[in-house]
Amino acid sequence: MSREMWLSHSVLLRETIFEGYIVNLEPLRIGSGREPPLEAPVDLAVLRVRYNGIDVPYIPGSSLKGVFRSYATLLAKHKGLKVCTGLSKETCGETKVIDGKKLNDYIDELMKRSSEDAIKVFYENSCLMCKIFGSTRYMSKVSFSDAYPIGEDKRIIDVRTGVRTGIAIDRRTGAVQAGALYRVEFIEPGARFKFNIRCRNLPNYAIGMLSLILKRMNEGLIKVGGFKSRGFGTVKVEGLKFRSRDFMKEPSLVMTSLEPEVDAEVDLTGIAELKDGWIASDGENVWKVLERLIEVWSKIVRKS
Repeated sequence: MSREMWLSHSVLLRETIFEGYIVNLEPLRIGSGREPPLEAPVDLAVLRVRYNGIDVPYIPGSSLKGVFRSYATLLAKHKGLKVCTGLSKETCGETKVIDGKKLNDYIDELMKRSSEDAIKVFYENSCLMCKIFGSTRYMSKVSFSDAYPIGEDKRIIDVRTGVRTGIAIDRRTGAVQAGALYRVEFIEPGARFKFNIRCRNLPNYAIGMLSLILKRMNEGLIKVGGFKSRGFGTVKVEGLKFRSRDFMKEPSLVMTSLEPEVDAEVDLTGIAELKDGWIASDGENVWKVLERLIEVWSKIVRKS
């Protein structure tokens, strides 16, 4: 297997799924913007969506992806890897130049002749964050579902909201701004939001990086939503389940290396079981699975 094979979207090597509940330990604010909905009694309302005929607060998958990519970038930089911000016009495809052309344009031309050559060029010239989370021309290898307050029976779980009055401070003078009172709506602690993270063709070390983010989120070290500096956003992870399946071999409890010279196999014997061809783990063992995957990420010494 070539080093860059896992980047291809035309072949299925592996699927990996994390699912569980995000439970907020502090007030949680996922906002709908500065303009409140019509007839809203607050200035900053909680984002809602209509689910089974009821308007409910939720956490957009895009918000979760932002949290994961942002923290993953910090982890990669800590490893000494050079990674881009992922922001518009700051991705590898926009900032790197080959033969006088932006990487994006160069790859577009290659795609007309050979997708294999295009993937190889993308592998050699894009940072790890672009490879995992995607860029303007490359689809993400990880998808984040919207997280809804629903139980295992698909029924909506009650979510309580509250309102706080805030005061805006002028950062230059330190004084209260004139007319700066505002009312912000938040989700009270204890709400449960069911999430799903689906990974396609990710090497074990990349799954390990995502595992580390989930672990630190569960430890309260990664916050979600806005107003983080005001005591909002601490969450934990409950009911976590892990599933993974390699399609390049017969089902076993060993997760194959997908990137020669960089990745490593992971043996999950004793902490996972095979179910319908999938490696599956939950309960206390699921965190042991994550630890073994995190070990692979921790041992990376080569720049990807």
